[in-house]
Amino acid sequence: MTSRFIVLGALFVLSCQPVAHAASEQMKGSPQTLREHYDLQEGKRLYEQYCRFCHGEQGKGKAFDVTPPPADLTSPAVQQKSDYELTQIIHGGEQGTAMGAWKWALSDKDKQNVLQYIRSLAR
Repeated sequence: MTSRFIVLGALFVLSCQPVAHAASEQMKGSPQTLREHYDLQEGKRLYEQYCRFCHGEQGKGKAFDVTPPPADLTSPAVQQKSDYELTQIIHGGEQGTAMGAWKWALSDKDKQNVLQYIRSLAR
């Protein structure tokens, strides 16, 4: 009787291993998923440091009173721009607005991370 419990217990443990392994793999995520997560977090940190003052916490552009007002980064007009266009605006600013150039403060990777965060604001 005791050996039957040992065998049943061993079978139970062995049957649970694939489920536990799959769950741990799902929690880890792929290297690309993890990298994207950390890039997005870095983009958020940079956004809060450099962009939030004018564009606001949610990117709606109502945080700072200037004319013309800061862009609503969640709007279709902004979100429909290409990644290249938005990166160029982050890099060189936008003439006729209060949007300054960040080319001296942000690396190319930083600009990509901020862009990724800006894209996430509309979701």
